[in-house]
Amino acid sequence: MNDKSPNVIFKSKYCLALNCRDNKNKSLNYVESRIKDVDEMLDYFSNEKKKIVGMFEYYMGHTRGENINLVLEDGRYATKDDLKKIKLDYKKYIENSNLWKGILSFNREYLDSNIDIKTLEQKIAKEVMPQFLKYCGFKDIKNMSYVFSIHTNKKHPHIHFAFIEKKPNYLYCDKKINYRRKGKITLDEQRYLKRLVELTIEREKYYTPLLKKTNKDIDYLKSYFDPKEKNFALKNVSEIFIEEKILKLGELLKQYREINLQKSKRIKYNSIKNNDLGKEIKKLTRDIKSYLFNDSTSILYASKKDINEDFKKLNNYFDSLNINNNIESNNFKNSIVEKKEEYIDNYIYNSIVNHSLYKYEHIAMTVKNRNKSNQITIEDLIQEIAYQNRSKDIFNDKQRRKHILCNYFKGTNSMTKFPNKYKMEKALKNINYEMEKASQEFSNLFYYDDRKI
Repeated sequence: MNDKSPNVIFKSKYCLALNCRDNKNKSLNYVESRIKDVDEMLDYFSNEKKKIVGMFEYYMGHTRGENINLVLEDGRYATKDDLKKIKLDYKKYIENSNLWKGILSFNREYLDSNIDIKTLEQKIAKEVMPQFLKYCGFKDIKNMSYVFSIHTNKKHPHIHFAFIEKKPNYLYCDKKINYRRKGKITLDEQRYLKRLVELTIEREKYYTPLLKKTNKDIDYLKSYFDPKEKNFALKNVSEIFIEEKILKLGELLKQYREINLQKSKRIKYNSIKNNDLGKEIKKLTRDIKSYLFNDSTSILYASKKDINEDFKKLNNYFDSLNINNNIESNNFKNSIVEKKEEYIDNYIYNSIVNHSLYKYEHIAMTVKNRNKSNQITIEDLIQEIAYQNRSKDIFNDKQRRKHILCNYFKGTNSMTKFPNKYKMEKALKNINYEMEKASQEFSNLFYYDDRKI
């Protein structure tokens, strides 16, 4: 079969297993010709004269020097003993397994401008073929045998490959494992292989730099949600309505943990059940996240925008591969991008829920242990006034404090002698009274079932 893209051409063929019920060939010399075909295929693959590297070597007639141009599953070149064993094994495997063969052909300039042959061989052996075989429905790669060789003695460099089942290894829809009966490599499987090969070839030039930048931007955003970092975003929340949401979320999380008998130190957002309480927790968590990223002037907004741009570029790159291989984007999900989007969202959600629970329990303990030492004093107020007047350049810290104290004592009678003192003390009484009253009301939040935290 043949399905063409600008950079890669793929052709494939297959031979049904000798014992396959679909194999109707009963000719007298059929088995003998199949055995001979295995020898000829492997000899053709491994011909070292077909392996030439670079234009200079090409014109000089030099080869890479490998005696046997056949790459095995682990990425090493086969020895003579390996080749002999593979021939014997494949002659045994063809009794019950189909034998699949394929050719991937490339434009030379495309290959040379993106990857060297040695690297391509390793990528094909250790990444491309295992992923391709998994996509084709084979359960365990260890139960597959595959070999390939890269031939560069023609105008277009090309890869010859073959694969076969060592034992029943195809996973059917009923979860049963048997030999794959279907021989034809489907159009979808062909396109997947071509897309995978293109991604491998272009990885270092296009994909890897994009991925590195994306990971760097994600790590930067994560630092704002790491409690160990000085720029921990949730530590600096000061708007009363979002603080209220954080405390409310902490309250709900405490209820959730008590109901579900959870004692672990950390909460995993994705492990929260989808019952009524769980739904309320998740909604509140999403609301807090939305608030944090809603300010277009904030560093979080800018950082998330950078990540979204990275994702867009990655998606565009994958879409270009899809277009090259006639794949509709909607039918071929870019799982790498989706996983990264899910990862950063979950990281933020986990930070929010764990911070909210900590914040709630911390305040609960503060309210529980509150005493008179928590009240504001005259000394505290004088210090705060001095601090607030720090922008006046005519005073240093000592002078500012002296200036406040000078105004603290003046007048001739009891009402006017210390007017500032009188006003301060009166204000402080009112403040401490209001604080005590608010504290009592707030402490009611921390009673459950007539039991205090």
